[in-house]
Amino acid sequence: MILIAFDCDGTLDSSDGPIPVSRLYELNIPPYIQVVIVSASPFCARLPFPRFVSENTRLENLLAAAIHYPSTLNIYVSDNTGDDMNARMAGYVYVHPRDFNLPIK
Repeated sequence: MILIAFDCDGTLDSSDGPIPVSRLYELNIPPYIQVVIVSASPFCARLPFPRFVSENTRLENLLAAAIHYPSTLNIYVSDNTGDDMNARMAGYVYVHPRDFNLPIK
């Protein structure tokens, strides 16, 4: 399985980001690809994807998602400063939203 975790603000178009929310629906193909949200942003609150949000750190959110959805590849898409380090520490590949373009076949 592939796990793709998304930040919300500045990442998804629901909050001024470049990635259309419709793309998440296309990508979410359980049990092959699981889309999750790791942002507490209210702009993502109504999306029908699992959310991993703690009161502590983004790193903890990423780790919780990885434990819940064991995967062969974990991808984290975010535009936040320092999230590239959080991604590496949690065992994810970091992708900036401007570089995110996975084809659907």
